[in-house]
Amino acid sequence: MRSYVILLLLMLAAKTFAQPSETMKYLNPWQVKSFAKNSEKIGDIYSSIEYYEAFLQKNPNNLSIKFKLAQLYHQTRNYPVAQQYYHEVFEADKESYVEALFYRGLMKKMQGNYKNAIEDFNLFAKMIKGSKLQEEFKKRIKNEIDGCNLALKLIEKPLDVFILHLDTSINKAHAEASPMPVSGNTIWYSSLKADKVFYIDVNNDSIYPNRQLYVAQKKGEKWYSEGLLEGPFNQPNVNVINPALNPAGNRLYFTRCQRNWKNNMVCAIYLSEKIEGQWSEPVKLGRNINDPRYTSTQPTVGIDSKTQNEVLYFVSDREGGKGGLDIWYSIYNAKKNEFKPPKNAGSKINTSGNEVTPFYDIETHTLYFSSDGWPSMGGLDIFKAQGELTQFSTPENIGFPINSSADDLYCVVSKTREGGFFVSNRKGIVPLLHETCCDDIFEYRWANYIHIVLTGKIYAIKDSTLYEQLEQQIVDKNFIEELDEETDKVNPLPNKKIDLYVVQGNERIYIQSVYSNNKGEFAFNLEPKKDYKVVIDNYGFFNKELSVSTQHITQSDTLRADAIYINVLPLEPIVIKNIYYEYGKWNLTDSSKAILDQTIYKLMVENPRIIVEIASHTDSVSSEEYNLKLSQKRAESVVKYLISKGIEKDRLVARGYGESKPIAPNTNPDGTDNPEGRQKNRRTEFRIIGSLDQYPKIIYEE
Repeated sequence: MRSYVILLLLMLAAKTFAQPSETMKYLNPWQVKSFAKNSEKIGDIYSSIEYYEAFLQKNPNNLSIKFKLAQLYHQTRNYPVAQQYYHEVFEADKESYVEALFYRGLMKKMQGNYKNAIEDFNLFAKMIKGSKLQEEFKKRIKNEIDGCNLALKLIEKPLDVFILHLDTSINKAHAEASPMPVSGNTIWYSSLKADKVFYIDVNNDSIYPNRQLYVAQKKGEKWYSEGLLEGPFNQPNVNVINPALNPAGNRLYFTRCQRNWKNNMVCAIYLSEKIEGQWSEPVKLGRNINDPRYTSTQPTVGIDSKTQNEVLYFVSDREGGKGGLDIWYSIYNAKKNEFKPPKNAGSKINTSGNEVTPFYDIETHTLYFSSDGWPSMGGLDIFKAQGELTQFSTPENIGFPINSSADDLYCVVSKTREGGFFVSNRKGIVPLLHETCCDDIFEYRWANYIHIVLTGKIYAIKDSTLYEQLEQQIVDKNFIEELDEETDKVNPLPNKKIDLYVVQGNERIYIQSVYSNNKGEFAFNLEPKKDYKVVIDNYGFFNKELSVSTQHITQSDTLRADAIYINVLPLEPIVIKNIYYEYGKWNLTDSSKAILDQTIYKLMVENPRIIVEIASHTDSVSSEEYNLKLSQKRAESVVKYLISKGIEKDRLVARGYGESKPIAPNTNPDGTDNPEGRQKNRRTEFRIIGSLDQYPKIIYEE
């Protein structure tokens, strides 16, 4: 399956010794068969088909050759012919070629004949019951049947979208790929600009056609090719595809693909940087990304929400995947100018099938990708999931007619966000050898683009009585706006971090963060048919959450949250008085436990999402090393007590500072002892350092 997907993503010109029609007149049938195998071995599928067809004319009852032809036509996506050969083989020998029944159903599905496809899948499941094939095909059968049923539902409720086939100056008979919006009227894409199959003598050193990067411009309502992309990217003897810009537009990632010594197509990711307006010579990324044993391709760029570093998402068949081609990611370390070892995007995205052509929409934190492992309308369908790294919502099929019964991939969102582009081999392409052979670029435009904005305004409430009244809804929230914003009680809260999450069942997936302006105002762009949670939580403030739903919004709208009030906590650490220990000891006394019950324990119960640091300090008596260890043990004793009362470990951090942070002099100016100062320094403090929503993996270590 991996080789099939690599083939359909590249669809290169044929490479053989000579045109089969010229060669075959000098060969006997068995030599023809040998040439067919050799052509298949070097990846020349079209020539292999011609040779096998010629052999079959002399041996019309050879089922193994018919099955081979069915597989080859399947690889070239000639669904009707593949279906016919699978049918003939199965009907001739149902026991030996029972698998042909499954693939016959698959070819029916790829042509949109869903009900008949389901019949074939069910019959196949019945015929292999109790055999070794049952376990092998069990998941695939269910997946294909689920896909057929999904397709029937999606067709009944099509998306309100226009699908446009791009101009023939862009779409040629060979496959186009990887459209990337650069601006509202410019896209970059890859193409092999030719209208025929090429037959190249392998003993000839001449350069044969390969994909290169091109530019297209929008003029009026149509797109036209403007020729090759200028810069140091294209090479005439290398396939160059998959351009991907970082958000700043100064780092261009792309893929170069060549056949290795085993004649396998291997891709590697390159990087070019724009320096003083000029693109630098592309550099092949290091071994962390480009392991020479595997293919690495189809880059797209995101931003890590915590570090704000670039995240390179890409496709690879390297070890550690879920099966086939998977989506991986690597975080760029800007200080070291290197990519960290890549990690698999996880089972929320990747399946035992193939996941390919990712595009990461930074604004909505949405990953678009194509897969044949999730239930699909055809082979590869386009899916989307919100999140980042390994934390994603469950992927959803983007819907019909963007998805079809054919292969649909390379989905990207335009700069205007009112549409985008994708690639498909559906009927209506510019054909090379048959009507679904090759990939063309299509544009989609929403007929009624729904633009939803959530606006809000945050106030800091410094009067605890007023805050409690608001919490109990004794005071109308609109009352806040009527208060003088210059009073000590109420102030707009500037530069406040606000987090947006999408809610899916009991799970919340991080989308993005914004900061309030100097008037306390903020705004988010939302998508239709979603449930969101707005979380306002930062150092020094209690957690505040706001639920927002767009499930029933059917037209553009602005949602308002004009009075979000925050109770301000002191920014300085809060000292817990009367926490006593025996001299040189760290065990809590009963009186100290009672104090904790009325202070920090009560606070954490009432605010179940906050994370608190317990800090213990000493005076300067004894050595610095001794005091540091003693204070750490005393802080840990408080944490252990709170855990015993039911507070979660990951909400507590124990820190012993020893004598390093005095709040009073330990000695008088003349050098004599200062008992009052030392007593003040022997203290335990707590401070709120965040929330579980911000730091989900802070854990207290005993």
